[in-house]
Amino acid sequence: MLRSIFLFCLLMGVNFFTWGQRIIYRNNCLTPCADCSSSASSDMATVFEFSENLPSTSKYLWDFGDSGSPSNTSTDHTGIHQYCSPGAKTVTLTVQTGTTTTKYTQVVQVGRLPFIYLGKDEKDSTITICKGQKVTLKAFSKVGKPNYPVQIAWFPKGETTDEIVADSSGCYAVQVTEPTSGCTVEAKMQVKICGDRDPNANINKYVDAWYFGNGAGVLFNGSADNPKDTTGGLVVPEGVAKMTDPTNSLIFYTDGQKIFDRNNNPIYAVGDTTKRLNGDLSNAQGVTVIPKTSCKGCQAEYYVFTLSKNTKGENLLYYSIVDMKLNKGKGGISVLNQLVSPVPATSRLLASEGGQGYYWLVVQDMNSNTTRTYKISNVGISAPQTSVGGTQMTSTTGNGSTTKISVDWTKMAVAVPGPPRNKVDLFDFDPSTGKPTYQMSIDLGPSPPTVYGLEYSPNKDVLYVSLKGDGVSVPSKILQFDLSSKDSANVAKSKEELYSSFEKIGALQVDPVFNTVIFVAIDGSNTLAKITNPNGLLNATDTTIVKASFVRNAVTFSTPGVTSRLGLPPSIPSPQDPSSPPSISKPKCKGTSFEFTIDQKLCDPLNNDRIDWKIYQTVLSPFPNKIGLMVPLDSTKLIYSFTGAALKFDFPVSGKYVITAAISNSCIKNFPLDAQEFDIVVLKPTQLTPVYNRICKTDALVVPTQLPISSNLQYQWSSGARTPSVQIPAPGGKVSLMLSDYATGCSVKLSTEVNFLDNPHFIPKTAYSICMDEPKPYNLQLNGKVDSLKFEWKLGSAVISTQNKVRVTLAGNYTVRITDLDNCSIDHTFAVSDKCEPTLLTPNVFTPNNDGKNDFFIPQPKNPLRAKILGLQIFNRWGELLYTSKGPEFAWDGKVNGTRVPQESYVWQLQYESLDYPERGTLTDRGGVLVIY
Repeated sequence: MLRSIFLFCLLMGVNFFTWGQRIIYRNNCLTPCADCSSSASSDMATVFEFSENLPSTSKYLWDFGDSGSPSNTSTDHTGIHQYCSPGAKTVTLTVQTGTTTTKYTQVVQVGRLPFIYLGKDEKDSTITICKGQKVTLKAFSKVGKPNYPVQIAWFPKGETTDEIVADSSGCYAVQVTEPTSGCTVEAKMQVKICGDRDPNANINKYVDAWYFGNGAGVLFNGSADNPKDTTGGLVVPEGVAKMTDPTNSLIFYTDGQKIFDRNNNPIYAVGDTTKRLNGDLSNAQGVTVIPKTSCKGCQAEYYVFTLSKNTKGENLLYYSIVDMKLNKGKGGISVLNQLVSPVPATSRLLASEGGQGYYWLVVQDMNSNTTRTYKISNVGISAPQTSVGGTQMTSTTGNGSTTKISVDWTKMAVAVPGPPRNKVDLFDFDPSTGKPTYQMSIDLGPSPPTVYGLEYSPNKDVLYVSLKGDGVSVPSKILQFDLSSKDSANVAKSKEELYSSFEKIGALQVDPVFNTVIFVAIDGSNTLAKITNPNGLLNATDTTIVKASFVRNAVTFSTPGVTSRLGLPPSIPSPQDPSSPPSISKPKCKGTSFEFTIDQKLCDPLNNDRIDWKIYQTVLSPFPNKIGLMVPLDSTKLIYSFTGAALKFDFPVSGKYVITAAISNSCIKNFPLDAQEFDIVVLKPTQLTPVYNRICKTDALVVPTQLPISSNLQYQWSSGARTPSVQIPAPGGKVSLMLSDYATGCSVKLSTEVNFLDNPHFIPKTAYSICMDEPKPYNLQLNGKVDSLKFEWKLGSAVISTQNKVRVTLAGNYTVRITDLDNCSIDHTFAVSDKCEPTLLTPNVFTPNNDGKNDFFIPQPKNPLRAKILGLQIFNRWGELLYTSKGPEFAWDGKVNGTRVPQESYVWQLQYESLDYPERGTLTDRGGVLVIY
């Protein structure tokens, strides 16, 4: 039976040692992700270990059987070698322990299959079809099928044919395995049904869930605060683990011996349903699950790491593999209980997310303060990297407690139980390198009670610690520590007790969905407890902070006999499916207008032929509509509609807006995207006084009079200043401000003018007068702009105007006072004189017939005070002078030399002067007069 399992595991692409084999190895395949012909790295190397943990004084000499390689030998405890060509390699290990030298040999088959692909080339891994269409995927359509036996398995249903037909959205992959080396090659195709809202329609969905204790289960299908109880298949005192798929649906869970799927059905080892994982259930944290990320396929395989005791009672690290392609997509154990390292470990395993496509397995060595970190990637399990720091782990400190990492994978806490005293070692953790760096230890006080559970708050600034009592006379406690200080003494002083009970308190674990609630395991209880508001410090003096609180009965198990024990499963995310529907991109602001676009094609490679946009001045509804689409809360608040590739809009005011978009292409019409809410901050209102007029000062402070409510404003003045205000010295001039919001990218240019003024700037160079004979009022207008100035006009003592002009109705002295913002002022008096134009009264007809009526032509001033006649001349039509007078009388009797002139028209000419405007000199006026008898 063992042989059949071994052969199957070879088919599934994993080499491992048979009982009695001394050299163990892994990562012996050259794949598209581990092909040193393109680029070599230590992550791609084949890893060799000796199956026993020899004394530290032992010396190792590895010969990797790759004579053409410059790195064919190594003296490290763990052998690492990058093979660049396939074939059988004879690996030799020479071990010297004391005076004894022993040589071990192992033939390693390094394999490489032809790289396959399902698309038109190796880069083509996505295909879009319309609803109702199907696509045939062929494993060997582009690369010929090998002429030697191979095994074929398709994801997600486990077909073993050369081709399949796909009619649902999702990831499809084929894995081809070569039996001799056990190596595989994969290819995938992401099938998209245009208009299908579920990118993973080809796999069954579930909810995230926990299974632990005595048949206990919790379903996270509601809020994180109130999950639902259910029952599971485990009966386990402590450590448990689980795994979710890219849709955050539970796939399986385990206690390190048994594995159950989401429906509580056992997942068995292929070929022998009696075989179990070798995990030791007495370990507090002795099992964890990490995705076996795929090189070119879909996520289908998962490592289950366990700690199993050897004959000396030491924990050794093993791995098994669950392959969800097996059993027609229901899953099976393809690899069982393979030794990773012979180095004894503590009772806890920790998994951490790394970068894109890889994870970290963190293991602490027993009897040392060394931490081993294994990179888990699409190549396999790397050789360990070691870090030294923290407390040396012994049979006391290394057992019976847990290790925890923060939800952002940057902080690590290690419980160090007593007696005599409990403490917690704190580390920084670098998820990009997997390196923990020791920071400090926190003294928790005497043991018992014994430190057991640890958990970081979501913001990682608070640490919660559970101290496990004996369930009788020694109470259990939950403590809270403020991690804001870098001093261990200050952290220890921040201790606050959140809860105390004579029940046994075990693991602390943040919820797997929202990371907002910490659940508490209590041994033998039919309920789970929880910590709400875990970011809130109990000793906070800020009254606006909501403090953490403890709820004893958070989840009640309704099935009789179902109880919690000490363990709860940690969460490790599955690699996320990069496929997602289009969404509205974060807007870009140009000037004061925001521009929105769609981040991708709805059905690539089909273009988004039409996009219909709508803007609502409302918020997003907290609940989706009947088809699961997010929608505006109030659809009546539509303020703008537009059709086009990009939406540009100048929002009137800051606030929350909801934007919707519907896409049309050749496959589907008016496909609505999820509505999205945007918190828009506009650069409104903005105002800069148009003109700054200063009278007596030599500089002016220029500052916007209106600004938007934003903490992200940036200032760029034309003078080069970047401050909210700017001091402009004389002589002033034009000044501009580029005001921008660095968070939104919006900007607006404001302009002003700074003038330093004196009297000539304002005072018109005009003499003012008014004719009081027939007054005609008019405005006396000052020069220049009126911004930032005040005006006060007086005539006598009365204020008659507060503008930059005054209405002149009387002759007199008009005094104006001009005052600027600095309260500086200047005065000026306008003398408005009484002056009239010289007006003459001249008859146009007279009758010199001696009847005593109108016998003389007599011109005269309308007002003798305004004009004076100096001379008069009369001419006939031929220009002959008939009459002249220089005064004092100016009267023509219609005669020339005593003889009456004929009855006809005559021309008169007057010389006169203006008495109000003597500077005009002698003036002349002409006209005509008719003589009638």
